[in-house]
Amino acid sequence: MDDLIARFLSGDITPEDQQELENWVDASPENRAYFIQLRDAWMATAATGPYNADAAWEEMRQINAPVSVKRWRQVLKMAASFTLPFVLGGGVVFSWLSLKKGDGGQGLVTVTSPKGATTKIELSDGTEVWLNAGSKLEYASSFNTTAREVKLEGEAFFRVHTDSRKPFTVKASDLKILALGTSFNVKAYPEDKGVVTTLVDGAVRIDGSSTANPFKMMLKPHQHVVYKQAAGEPQAGKSHIDPASAAAPVETKEVSNTDVYTAWKDGNWIVTGQTLEELAVTMERRFNVNVDFKEEELKNYRFNGTFRQETLEQVLNILKLTAPLDYRIEEGTVTISVDKVLKEKYANALRNGK
Repeated sequence: MDDLIARFLSGDITPEDQQELENWVDASPENRAYFIQLRDAWMATAATGPYNADAAWEEMRQINAPVSVKRWRQVLKMAASFTLPFVLGGGVVFSWLSLKKGDGGQGLVTVTSPKGATTKIELSDGTEVWLNAGSKLEYASSFNTTAREVKLEGEAFFRVHTDSRKPFTVKASDLKILALGTSFNVKAYPEDKGVVTTLVDGAVRIDGSSTANPFKMMLKPHQHVVYKQAAGEPQAGKSHIDPASAAAPVETKEVSNTDVYTAWKDGNWIVTGQTLEELAVTMERRFNVNVDFKEEELKNYRFNGTFRQETLEQVLNILKLTAPLDYRIEEGTVTISVDKVLKEKYANALRNGK
């Protein structure tokens, strides 16, 4: 299996051998754990450009990966800038990965899910992570050695493997979200200027010590917390705070159906009272397009419903059923305009009570 794993990670594997490898990984928790160790070892020693394979081998040994010296010294010669496919229960998912040296020389692994795609990965501790479109997850190559900490930009669903000795921490914007054996969703796109946390089960603690108005809070299952950065409050890592700015609001509510916030990981999209302007933001990420409104009035139409694996054009056609819009898709841009015929038709229907 070392040979199959090596060829898989180097991108030199046949479909038949890849299927054999997937079956082997799924056959037992021990097999999966072994594969993850080798995968993380590969990632930890990856670098851009030529480098010393023997030095890479020494770095690999330091993270205690159980590998064959002869075979993996050969494999390490191929470690470079690459796209790494992850073997998971549901098949193979491709994600852009890179490794860079942070402060103190520690390797940082970055997983990026591009717009138009979602990505599922499994960390070396057994934690499963789904990354939504346009999201990035970063963690140290020494993850799970002494601590379990990841940094998120974008949206992710976490199913955290229980380890009472090492809480799992998600750094998102100005917040730290700490969990043990827990399932929860975090939405923290930088352009949203805030963090939305939805707890499905277990318990998490939100630490807002670095915000303009420090706070800490514990979440119970089915709680939904929205934190918005105050006007003038800096992004994480910046020091300036406007003294005149108000404290960042934190809103908490109970939600009976957490699927509204987590369905995206299964390819679904649940819409509850969102404006077309809000839908356009998700549409841009989900389908990797730009959305341009010709008339401002369209932005305020509200919608409810569930999309299940629909294409971009199917979504737009469904929206047309309840809003007088027309659209044009050209070169990655969706132009939305008012359909005057539909607008008059809907107006007449409202006047006639139909």
